[in-house]
Amino acid sequence: MIDLHTHILFGVDDGAKSIDESMTILKKAESIGIHTIVLTPHMSLLRPLISPKHVIIERFELLKRRAFEQGLKLNIFLGAEVDEHDHLVQTIKSGYTIHQSNYALVDFSMRKADVSEAIYDLRHSGFEVIIAHPERTKYLDFLDLYRLKHEGAFLQVSSKHLAGLGKRRANKMARKLLKENMIDVVASDAHDVHTMLSMKKAYAYVLRKKGKEVAERLFVTTPAKILDSKVYQQ
Repeated sequence: MIDLHTHILFGVDDGAKSIDESMTILKKAESIGIHTIVLTPHMSLLRPLISPKHVIIERFELLKRRAFEQGLKLNIFLGAEVDEHDHLVQTIKSGYTIHQSNYALVDFSMRKADVSEAIYDLRHSGFEVIIAHPERTKYLDFLDLYRLKHEGAFLQVSSKHLAGLGKRRANKMARKLLKENMIDVVASDAHDVHTMLSMKKAYAYVLRKKGKEVAERLFVTTPAKILDSKVYQQ
């Protein structure tokens, strides 16, 4: 499996607090069949205690080195989860994408936004938009998500909601999106070991409900295409 959305990088947001905690989560990820993982710290003007980019890069390199020294076989890449805000395009242009690709992971749940306009602006600027955990965004219903997907957005659902481990509304929406073939990517949004474990449970759920082809597409094939996409040039 490939996990495109995690908060494993230590001491930069509300995820892992120490490098030892980061390593514990990475080891668990490898043990459940994840071979590639993207660290996506929050980039936000709406949250406190978000680290500057140079700190994120320094800790990313340190964690990669520690993982190599301890024999992990994981491919570890750097990305970002960007909260929607007034200067979203400018922020993403400054390098806050998935592994230097033209795919941006955007969280629209922090405030009510004109998501269609944001998607249009980003796509017009050369970016593809991955909506982070849309099943959690309370002001977007199923028909809104259907429209946004047909406007070009990718939908990334969190594994814990497919596994039935989150809040009831989000679990229900995630499973409806799966039933209607609306999901593009499943990722953990892991802040801890417990959430990371939900990837295995979610894969099993998708496998049971939709079969191996769909499970592989959501957990492996589409994430791989995103990581292999054209590198964004400023």
